[in-house]
Amino acid sequence: MPVLLVDNARALESLRNSDFDAYSAFGEVIDNSIQANAKRINIKIIFTPRSGRQFEPIIKIAFADDGHGMEGEILHRCLQLGYSSRYNDRSGIGRFGVGMTLGAINQCERVEVYSKILSGQWSSTYIDLTEIEELSRDEKIADIPEPKKAELPVDLAQFFPKTSGTVVVWSKYDRQPETASEMLKELRIWIGRTYRHFIWGGTDIYVNGDVIHAIDPLYARTEKTAFPDDPKAELFDPIVIDWMVPEEDRLPGGPTSSKITIRLSLLPENFRPLAGSGGSKEARDRLIDRNEGLSIIRNHREVFYGEVPYWPGPKTFFNEIARFWGCEIEFDAVLDKAFTVKNIKRGAVPDRELKKTICDQITPTVNGLVEKVRELWKENAAKAIIETTQKTGIDTGHSVAEEAARKTPAPPNQIDKGKLIDKEADKLAEKISAGADDDAKQRWILKFQSQPFTIVDSDWRGATFIDVHHLGGKDVIQYNMQHIFFQTFRKIRDEIDRGIDVEENAKRMKSLIDLLLISYSKAEAMFEGDQQMSAEQFVEQVKNSWGQYLSNYISTWTKAGD
Repeated sequence: MPVLLVDNARALESLRNSDFDAYSAFGEVIDNSIQANAKRINIKIIFTPRSGRQFEPIIKIAFADDGHGMEGEILHRCLQLGYSSRYNDRSGIGRFGVGMTLGAINQCERVEVYSKILSGQWSSTYIDLTEIEELSRDEKIADIPEPKKAELPVDLAQFFPKTSGTVVVWSKYDRQPETASEMLKELRIWIGRTYRHFIWGGTDIYVNGDVIHAIDPLYARTEKTAFPDDPKAELFDPIVIDWMVPEEDRLPGGPTSSKITIRLSLLPENFRPLAGSGGSKEARDRLIDRNEGLSIIRNHREVFYGEVPYWPGPKTFFNEIARFWGCEIEFDAVLDKAFTVKNIKRGAVPDRELKKTICDQITPTVNGLVEKVRELWKENAAKAIIETTQKTGIDTGHSVAEEAARKTPAPPNQIDKGKLIDKEADKLAEKISAGADDDAKQRWILKFQSQPFTIVDSDWRGATFIDVHHLGGKDVIQYNMQHIFFQTFRKIRDEIDRGIDVEENAKRMKSLIDLLLISYSKAEAMFEGDQQMSAEQFVEQVKNSWGQYLSNYISTWTKAGD
């Protein structure tokens, strides 16, 4: 008895466990539609709706396109594993000739294909894994049925395109990963991002009647997205890498290298005003909360999205801040080997040498973008404190210390003899309450005049962490909330307030105070013994040096893990 090279039923069962997931399996059908020049692709998921958390089983899934359709011979062979009318063609999305069938049987047991060319009629063929298994028991080889004139399914008749096109129907859906409603939600996101360039190019895709909006991980294009009026991200000049094409993949007389184009962007400021902004409703609606990682594009179709495995850069490269910068890497299919593209186009990870090259190319820009994000967070956090102070007018949040100073006997100031408190208080109130009404300004003047010390939270760029104004017997101390001292102080204080590592944070607070005094000691020690200067010059120099040394010491401390 002859022994078949392949045991049909068992081989297909093994192939069902290929490296697909539901969405990449969907993508193989969409890829074929795009290659057939379809301008409208409809996907319909028919399922049993249920309330609450009950599982919603899928009955069938249909994909319809208005592409050029398939003639008889191609239709007959379109479900054959290994066959492709475009086998090894690098100009489009497909290449290997196994995707659509492997993806389908990974998800369901029966696949039907209906197709019609412009001047023809609807014809169909199918495969059914149950029938193949039954034939295999009788030691018979299952053939793909010859296409025949199709009677359109009653429940999908209106779904079929009117001119030419192809309809693929999955039924006996036995590998459903999650409830149908959740699949619909995720599918819309996956398609919008994966096929964004084709959507922008004029291909309309619908899922259960809803148009799919493009989703741009760079946030640099807003047309055909769900938020066309959004501000656009800042897009930087592309980085282009010329990469060698493997000799076995070169076309006769073709180029020996191919360009890899890297695009980087920084999201608009209103999407990243403060730390934690990525979790806001506005950010979640735009999927910014998911936007951590790189998007890799092969022939205009996304084949990878997320954190690149074994990334040679720092571990912090893909973190919360990564939500606010985007990176798209586009390559031509001749570089499939360099990007280790699988035959099912699910995933594309650059090989080690290319990965390091990409990392080296983008890291300087990414570091700059991260710093911009942090700088904005720092500025806005400081402004929020100041705005709160200005709204309350009188209570700056430092009233306990101010009251203790008011009740403590102290000699009069010497440095500001001759200054008039009314005049100096008016000038400083004008500066601190800029943009506020006259009533707010008057409240500040009265506060400065009513007590020996007033502490105000402010912000400015520079090394100093405090500024002191001597107004003629009354002093105003401004804290620079952008300085690393106050940032660190607030973080420790907030964690203590929330009951997080209270004992350890108390020790950190003690160390912070130690560094405050160490840096003052260092600033004082930098004066030469016989140096002559005015009191004002001395104060100014101490203030500047103290802030700079304090910043340096805290940076060293935090880098060492506190």
